[in-house]
Amino acid sequence: MAWRIKETKEGEELLNFGYIQRDKIVRGVDPKVLGEQFASENSKEDIEELTNDEIRYLEEVNEYIKRLNAYGIKKSNEIKKEINYLVNNVSKEANNFVKLERFFKEKAGIVHDAFIHEEELKQEARVNLRDELNRFRQENNITNREAYYPKSYILHFAWIFVFIFVEALANAYFFGQASSLGLLGGVFIGFITSFFNVVLSTIAGFVLRYKNHVVQKQRRMGLAIFSFLLLLIFFIHLFIAHYREVLQINPHVEIGAVLKPMLHTPFVLHDMESLILVAIGVLITLFSIIKGMNLDDKYPGYGAVYRQWKASDNEFLDAKRQLRRLMRELYTVTIRKSDNMMENLENSKEKLETLALDLDSFITTYKRYYHKAFQTGKEILVDYRLGVESVYGEDDSFNYKKILDEKLNNLNVNMLLNIKLLIERELKSINAQIDNFYENQEQFEKRLEEMKERYLENSYIQKLLQQIKRNREIEL
Repeated sequence: MAWRIKETKEGEELLNFGYIQRDKIVRGVDPKVLGEQFASENSKEDIEELTNDEIRYLEEVNEYIKRLNAYGIKKSNEIKKEINYLVNNVSKEANNFVKLERFFKEKAGIVHDAFIHEEELKQEARVNLRDELNRFRQENNITNREAYYPKSYILHFAWIFVFIFVEALANAYFFGQASSLGLLGGVFIGFITSFFNVVLSTIAGFVLRYKNHVVQKQRRMGLAIFSFLLLLIFFIHLFIAHYREVLQINPHVEIGAVLKPMLHTPFVLHDMESLILVAIGVLITLFSIIKGMNLDDKYPGYGAVYRQWKASDNEFLDAKRQLRRLMRELYTVTIRKSDNMMENLENSKEKLETLALDLDSFITTYKRYYHKAFQTGKEILVDYRLGVESVYGEDDSFNYKKILDEKLNNLNVNMLLNIKLLIERELKSINAQIDNFYENQEQFEKRLEEMKERYLENSYIQKLLQQIKRNREIEL
């Protein structure tokens, strides 16, 4: 700031204001010479208390002191502005808990209103899905249990593809020896037969769930379709085994030529490897049927209805989690702002303490300027009187201190001293605020926590959503 002192080789000096210059007052003429000249031109009896020359000297010094006082007033105003700025900041920090509460309420209200507005649009659909789920449970005699289905369909179908791959390898091995195309032909036939076996078995397992249906017609239809698929699967297993045996005798045999002997003796197989082939196929069928049954809930249709409701419910839960996350972030930001208050108070205190030290140095230097002016005035008078005394002789009656005290202006330092008292008072106030800060912050955090939990309370959210539903019904 412009009011602070500067460091020079000679010591501390005021900015843009120099020490009194003796040469400017005496105007290049030695006061002693003027004193001798005055004494030579005037008798001792004609001398007054102060000569015109001495009066002019003191007026010059007084003019300097007048400028010094004006400088002090100007700088006092600058210091006050700086103190007021710091004090205003401290005052703002003192009231910041109230502002932070208002900040949290406004931001939390915006976040919460956005959540409610978003859920307002989905609330009716969510309620309808819930009603549909309850109606499905009631119509199908299902207790209030969750639907059981794979958490990951990717993993579920991965196992089905593993079954296809395993059976394809087994079929490729057994057909590779009999096929005219060798191993390549065995792989092709193995993959085709394995694919149809696993797919049909999985579908059969999925249809088998209808045995749990409360409607007898649905139950019978499901069992009938399952029985048909099961017979078809076993027919395919036997056909593949017979085809392999005929293929060993005649590699170029057509598939249609296998049907006639198979229909006459379907269960007669002459090769142990063919029996193993059927056994592997049946085993894969059983595993695929189990996987098909577990593709969805054991009660047909329940999984689909439940998933629709669960998806909407999860969407609501995700929205609530998002709301909770945003509230936590807002809470953290607000608490961080309150922590910054302490830092700002400490910074303000440090700045005021620095300002107080600078003001002490300023006052000391300011007084030194006045003392220098006082001493310069005294030295000029002393030199002038020495010139007079060189003519008249010594005169002990001349009291320099009394004359200077009476004739020189006083230094206006009270304004600076009052400012120093103001700084001390503000420092005391800041220290009191710092002492009470943590207690106030603890109470503030409790209030903030209560507000946050209120916005996140399930009953509060449900109450708002129910109110929205009632308002809609009234509007309709």
